[in-house]
Amino acid sequence: MPRKPKKVAGVYEREPGNWCGRYRGPDGKLVRKSFGLDRRAAIDWVDEARVLRRAGTLPSSAKRKKVEKEEVVTVATLCSAFLAYVKSHPEEYRDQKNPPRRIEEIGKAFEGRAAAKVTAPEIEDWLAGVQEDRELANATINKLRGTFSMLYKHGKRKGLVNVNPAEDVPLKDTGNGVERFLSLDEERSLRTVLTRNIEACDPEKHPELLKQAIERMIEFDVSIRSGMRRSEQYNLRWPDVEFDRKIMRLRMTKNGKPRNAFIIEDVKKSLLKLRDLNVNQRAGKDKTDDLVFSKAENKKWWAAALEDAGIEDYRWHDNRHTFCSRLVQAGVHHKIVQEAAGHASIASTMRYAHFAPAQVVDAMEVLNWVS
Repeated sequence: MPRKPKKVAGVYEREPGNWCGRYRGPDGKLVRKSFGLDRRAAIDWVDEARVLRRAGTLPSSAKRKKVEKEEVVTVATLCSAFLAYVKSHPEEYRDQKNPPRRIEEIGKAFEGRAAAKVTAPEIEDWLAGVQEDRELANATINKLRGTFSMLYKHGKRKGLVNVNPAEDVPLKDTGNGVERFLSLDEERSLRTVLTRNIEACDPEKHPELLKQAIERMIEFDVSIRSGMRRSEQYNLRWPDVEFDRKIMRLRMTKNGKPRNAFIIEDVKKSLLKLRDLNVNQRAGKDKTDDLVFSKAENKKWWAAALEDAGIEDYRWHDNRHTFCSRLVQAGVHHKIVQEAAGHASIASTMRYAHFAPAQVVDAMEVLNWVS
């Protein structure tokens, strides 16, 4: 005859082949649970109850609490969280137009998708489709991919997700990085067009149009002679223009840190002329009207002037490249060019080193054999 199993307090066989466990809950009521043929499970359950009693966490029921269904974080959730962050941090995201537009586009394309389930190949295929349908440049697709990645990075910081599939999507090739700069002949052609536009305005019939035409010439002069970025130039305020110290204090910069741009004589003459024009000023975001330039948008008149001058593949930002390259060509030391342009790293300035081969040759003269 098989030996009967040793009795364990709280474990009993209610009927042959049906083992149960029991204990008294904190309210004094008897708590029971059936384990069928598994006597070992009944013993473990009772032992666990003893441990929980000593810890003061003994449950009053054998039924497990219903676990609430975990909320699924969707791509739309990430979009809403990141969009709110972008809008509440304009000092970090000065462009309040394009990032929100890209966030909205991503949200619509992946609406309802669980963020943790989206894969890198899916994102890559979607970006390829967007590029093909809208014939977008690689640089534009890279920005869209970057926004996608920022959604997930922000979500990770907030504890919403622990993955970032967009990081694994390769960047598109944007070319060899050759900088475009304005030749002297091209600058003469452009100035001829801008001068012609000024002369075409009747000062009596259209005085405001004449002021606008003159201001456009000044905008170009200040840009190519100061090296300011467009956002820096068009957010410049008169209180930040210090003629005595020959500096312009720039508060809206690329990296968010204030810097100075410098006033040479030609820039000083242009700014004084603009101040005397007394053009109708636009109000800034803080509703003040002390902005130096009356308009924030120059794309239309700039594109028209370039077309009339026969200049191709040239952007407003290339005025900055022209500024840097001309300084280097004139033999100005790279550290001074870095300071003038406001480059955070000398590596950015060194892109223009090839414009000064004479400096390299002069330096190499020390290698000549002296007999």
